[in-house]
Amino acid sequence: MRKFFTGTKGSVIVIVAFTVFWYLIFRNALQIGISLFIVSLFYGVDEVRKKVSRKPQYIHYKIFSRKLSENQQAIIRRNYAFYRRLKPDFQRSFDDRVAGFLKHYRIIGRQGMILDEEKKILIASCYIQLTFGMYTYLNDSFNTILVYPDYYFSSITRQDHLGEFNPGLKIVVFSWKHFFDGIKNDNNNYNLGIHEFSHAILSSSRKKNSNNQTVAESDFAEGYREINKILQDRGFYSLVYNSEYLRKYAFTNSDEFISVILEHFFETPHEFKARLPELFEIVKKMINYREEWFQS
Repeated sequence: MRKFFTGTKGSVIVIVAFTVFWYLIFRNALQIGISLFIVSLFYGVDEVRKKVSRKPQYIHYKIFSRKLSENQQAIIRRNYAFYRRLKPDFQRSFDDRVAGFLKHYRIIGRQGMILDEEKKILIASCYIQLTFGMYTYLNDSFNTILVYPDYYFSSITRQDHLGEFNPGLKIVVFSWKHFFDGIKNDNNNYNLGIHEFSHAILSSSRKKNSNNQTVAESDFAEGYREINKILQDRGFYSLVYNSEYLRKYAFTNSDEFISVILEHFFETPHEFKARLPELFEIVKKMINYREEWFQS
């Protein structure tokens, strides 16, 4: 209840109730005018806040940025073309976010998996690449990342897996072999890190109602709804399905579809845009992806 009244709708209800109360006591029409002005101003400020919260200059500006060592930067540069293409100012923001990610989440090895600094940096960088357009980029849908050397057996599904997101346990799980293959082969539309982190972001956007979502969560949730809506068009669904651009696993359910198209967005963006331009633009908007980040 308290969260509702801190949101836009709840605040407006309070203002309107306050207005009616004082009008019934004092019968002063001026009170109505003042309160309506406050309501309009509130909505205006909220809209400005949303627009500003999507601007790269606001999202990536920090007076005191956390820095990575030259060796850590070299690890990212060697493995991520996304990072190499960024302008220097945005590379510094990327570094800051990688440091923030490593401080915020636990990364734990399983079945004898040794997690050195390089592996942790690569995991963090994958997530930061996906959320780089978001002001609030860390979310509480997970708090731990488990890393296995290869396929692992899940006691829940009783099957071998190469990755999963478990919202109940708040964990993301990877097979390191397949996670690293997704980074090493960055144009084959398979990226385990982006896939599982996408599930986590979608879960985060679902857990909160529209009044309590951050702008990033709101944009992601809106994109999800918009994609589900256009896929209800049988003609468009057939076009996407028969394009043979997306692997068939994408059509398992709507959650898997989102994760698969995000893999494609980062792996083969030019082909994605050429084949499915409408879908491409929705994805671009839902993660606030900006061309202005990159060097010409």
